[in-house]
Amino acid sequence: MSTTGPITFGLKLESRLNIGDLESIKQAFMDVGEGYDGKLCVNKDTFADLMQKMLTQGSRDEYADLFDKIDVTKEGYVDWDKFASHLLLQYSEKDDRVKSTQVPQWKDIKVLPSPHKDIIQKVAYLKNTSRYIAISKEGAISTWDTQLHLQKSIKQVTNESVKPRDMWVTTFVVLQNLNKIALSFTSKEIVFYDLSSKLEFNTQYKVFGLESTPLSMDYWGNPQNPNESILVMGDTAGNVNAFVFSSTSIALFDRPSQSTSDGQDQVVNVNFKHLIKDKFKYCRLVRHQDHKEWARQVKYAQHLDCFISCSTTTRNAMVLGWIEKARQRMKTSSFNIAQGVNAFDYHDTLNLIATAGVSNHVCLWNPYVVSKPVGLLRGHMAPVMHVQFNYGRGQLISFSKDKVLRIWDVQLQVCLQRMAGMFPKGPQLTTSLFFHEDRSRVFMTFNYQFTLLEMKPEVKDRILTHDKPVTSAIYSPRCNQVFTACQNSVVNVWMLDTGQKVKQFVDCHGSSEITSLALDLNETRLYTGSTDGTVKVWDFNGHCHHTLHAGMGSPADISQIVVLKRGLVVIGWDRHITVFHNGQLTQFHVQPADWKGRQEHQDDILAATFSQPHTLATGSYDGEIVLWNTGSETSSRHLKQRSYQKKKNKEKQRSPRKSVSTNSPLKSVSQSTVHDTSSGSPRHQPSTSPRRQLPSRLSQMKSEGSGETTSEKDSEGALFRALSRASVNSEDEQMDFIVTGLAFLDANKAAAENGANLISCGGNGWVRFWNYQSNQLLAEFVAHSNVAVIVMGISEDNRYLATGDTEGFIKVWSIEDYCQQPEQDSIVTTPPVMLSTRQPHNDLVESIVVCERNERTLVISASMDCSVQVWDIYGNHIGTFGQEEHWTIEPFVSPPYTIPEDEELSEKSDGSSNCPTPRVTLEIPDTIPMETDDFDEAQVDPLAKVNTWERTRLGKQYQEQRMKKRERKQPGTIPDLPYLNWEKTGQPPSGPFAQQPPPPPPPPQSSEKPILPLWTQALTVPELDDVGTLKKPDFITHPHRYFADREDAAEAILQGDTKPTDDAVKHHFDERSLFPKYILEYETRMRAQHRAELNEGEEIIKGPKVKGPKSRFRSWGTVASTSTTGFGQQGRKGSMAPNKPPARLSPLPEGRKPNLSKLMAQEIM
Repeated sequence: MSTTGPITFGLKLESRLNIGDLESIKQAFMDVGEGYDGKLCVNKDTFADLMQKMLTQGSRDEYADLFDKIDVTKEGYVDWDKFASHLLLQYSEKDDRVKSTQVPQWKDIKVLPSPHKDIIQKVAYLKNTSRYIAISKEGAISTWDTQLHLQKSIKQVTNESVKPRDMWVTTFVVLQNLNKIALSFTSKEIVFYDLSSKLEFNTQYKVFGLESTPLSMDYWGNPQNPNESILVMGDTAGNVNAFVFSSTSIALFDRPSQSTSDGQDQVVNVNFKHLIKDKFKYCRLVRHQDHKEWARQVKYAQHLDCFISCSTTTRNAMVLGWIEKARQRMKTSSFNIAQGVNAFDYHDTLNLIATAGVSNHVCLWNPYVVSKPVGLLRGHMAPVMHVQFNYGRGQLISFSKDKVLRIWDVQLQVCLQRMAGMFPKGPQLTTSLFFHEDRSRVFMTFNYQFTLLEMKPEVKDRILTHDKPVTSAIYSPRCNQVFTACQNSVVNVWMLDTGQKVKQFVDCHGSSEITSLALDLNETRLYTGSTDGTVKVWDFNGHCHHTLHAGMGSPADISQIVVLKRGLVVIGWDRHITVFHNGQLTQFHVQPADWKGRQEHQDDILAATFSQPHTLATGSYDGEIVLWNTGSETSSRHLKQRSYQKKKNKEKQRSPRKSVSTNSPLKSVSQSTVHDTSSGSPRHQPSTSPRRQLPSRLSQMKSEGSGETTSEKDSEGALFRALSRASVNSEDEQMDFIVTGLAFLDANKAAAENGANLISCGGNGWVRFWNYQSNQLLAEFVAHSNVAVIVMGISEDNRYLATGDTEGFIKVWSIEDYCQQPEQDSIVTTPPVMLSTRQPHNDLVESIVVCERNERTLVISASMDCSVQVWDIYGNHIGTFGQEEHWTIEPFVSPPYTIPEDEELSEKSDGSSNCPTPRVTLEIPDTIPMETDDFDEAQVDPLAKVNTWERTRLGKQYQEQRMKKRERKQPGTIPDLPYLNWEKTGQPPSGPFAQQPPPPPPPPQSSEKPILPLWTQALTVPELDDVGTLKKPDFITHPHRYFADREDAAEAILQGDTKPTDDAVKHHFDERSLFPKYILEYETRMRAQHRAELNEGEEIIKGPKVKGPKSRFRSWGTVASTSTTGFGQQGRKGSMAPNKPPARLSPLPEGRKPNLSKLMAQEIM
């Protein structure tokens, strides 16, 4: 592996090559050789040697495998052309694969303002006018522009042959090249209207006398010949009729010969029986009757030059019809599909037909193979109603009867995305689907409701941390690394200080998605949880040590892994808690242990957090929070103040509610008040709360208003439809209680006993502060409005809270002093101070981590847009993991800005300004003390500067913020000190050899000390100036008077000359002046003890006094030395008892010696 690049496990060699490697390989192949055009060509061994010299990305075996992949023709050699062709093919296939498997990101569903009162039959796009058109069953027509603004609304289209109350439009089709539209009616008619006329839908042609009611139509215009076009129609009898036009630029149908001069304004009536008899010059009818049931959909496929139709019967469920030259009857090919087909779509590039089966399956067919499908897409649990290809992505969109939308990868035949629960609810809904690929919009109708799903725009050249959406991110303070995981089971390791990728683990859980990450308490093991129901334990070298089967062998969506003191807890798919103890981690496969506590939650557990030493908190989908003791594994407290189960129980105990009148639905919604279940008093509800209550209110009104009269329905229909459209965007009331995140405030334990020590976040952007010791809700506020759920992260010191929503927005809040001393009787609804808000991502934020590095608090956010970004809490962008440039994290320095004492706000005379002028509000008193009589307007200068800084709220706020900030000292110039540049000058900066000029003399009559130069100030110690002159002892000043040379004294002892001459004695030796008193006393005691311990009859050997010319010995030291010598000599002569130990001079016990240095230190002190 490369020593500079990240360590990659399981990645192909082709994917690890960079541009520099490719340039080196190309340069090597450009040498002269025997290959094509005189270039180098090599065999297998030479290729492996060549790659091994130039690359450090792989092994010799990998180079040999690469050679085999390139040499597909088995010619035995490889040159640059083969090598480059292989890489181009690999990269193009990879791009197509990534593009097809890329999951589309959608915006929130929208409900367009619909004037329709009945079922919308179809939606289409008008290319000439760039507008969308929809026509409903009663004949109402509505058009929108590309910005989805309603442009025109026609109450009912004109049809003279049908009464308005009997009109029923079945379908329509747009003739794009002719700027016309054709509508079919239950009166067995097809009417052509002109869209270019100033009049509203001017009728031009009418085909009457059809054999059956038309159900579906399709139109194709020849782009090479504008005169040729085809209109195909399927009816309730199973007939497929094709109108082949040969001169559309002149007329669709032959006009009658008796037309007058203004005949162009007349309607041309065409009898269908005449078409069958082929009596028209410009139109020819071709048909087949192979279907026995309704022809649900028809389409002309230009690539196949045939007509495709389907019906809901097993036999002839799908029929392909080809036109023969002179025959009116089509040649057909039938497909037998179980239970029939509701709809289909054809992809001409892939040459595939996708069918929406009644049997809940989507089948992919080759048009020339009728025996069996080439692909089968399983996943829908109800009959599939609509299918449509996304040509640009190579994907398929399908919608089933149970209102589930799925996105499929056509080549891999797998489901990429499933969307449900966002569409309008109802037992009997007639739906239609239209996908406008140019703008990536999916229009869906549910009866009269018109909804829109729009894809989020793809950001080109964006930095990607992973190839797939990121699902989790964690930070290791010990290693200073960030671990990220994505949906394709890949884990990357990044350095936080630089953003460099250092390691990569591929296929950690095979094809299963990684949903959660965690680190053990020592930060030496990595836990990865997956949708396959397993948790794997890894070291940082990519080795898996254990596999924890949390799902008991079945797939399970693991939402969170919580590491305990002696184990870990896995949650996310059940109402129970799964626990693994550290003592179980002895084998590779580990089964979960039994959780002693019983089931406390009534819904699925979604979040959990742990606080040392043994407190675990879990939150469920219904909003209930349970506190556990991990030692006994039993629950201790329940926080149900914001629980949906408790709210339902309260509603059941109330008296039966009266039916809501439909005459004033807005009043019932606006006057509703949400009460606090803990105190019983009404609490303040944010402005978005009525919109959240709207869906349940509307459902109640709809279910209870069944006894209203027809007139009441007509009068209140528009209002009810308007409210129902708003109800689609609003979330269900239960979303207010969902708990998606929990965190303990451990750093605030000692702050206040009644303060907040637990935070929860969840549905509809709510954030709540709790005191779990008193089972009390202290505060709640909406951090993000108009969102489904949010996630959060808290700093280690509990000073900052970061929240992220489904739109990619992140907000940072200061919670250091929030709810530390709350009021006892009320719940705080005011949010804390928000430090910053930004939108770093284009999609849902999956994970947020708040950490501190280099005196800077950072926010790490992972999103479904495949990126992980690093910001600080003030909104300054640090970088995105995966970018080429590395970053450095430096301490945060506020921008240089100083406020002078008399700062003045002014504007230039020309009205321009270098910086935007802040909007200020002047605090003007009610009465201004001004003498109006003496006021002279001439004395007022309109251009004079006015100092309003100290009198405005904005100015005071800025001054307070500046006072709170710490003072930043600017670095000064470094003086030219000798110890900084002495190497250049060659002179030492200090010491006895330093050449320091004398300080300048002080001026006369001055008591101040002279100021030394800067280069000498570093060597001065001003603290020693106050110390006086020390008086040295005489034996230090004149040592020759008291001490002699030790060598001369030793020689004197050996020679036996112990009596010094009187001439050599220069001064009397005084022991009392030299040694402290306690030493002399100790000597006396030692001598007495020595005498007492000597055996009887033995005399104390006293050493003779040495009278040398140079020294005089201490008496006690002489005695000690000579005594020891004497005992040794006598022992050798045998005068002493052989078993009797020698006497000691010290009175201390055996094995201990006096600590003279300690005694001397005490005396000195």
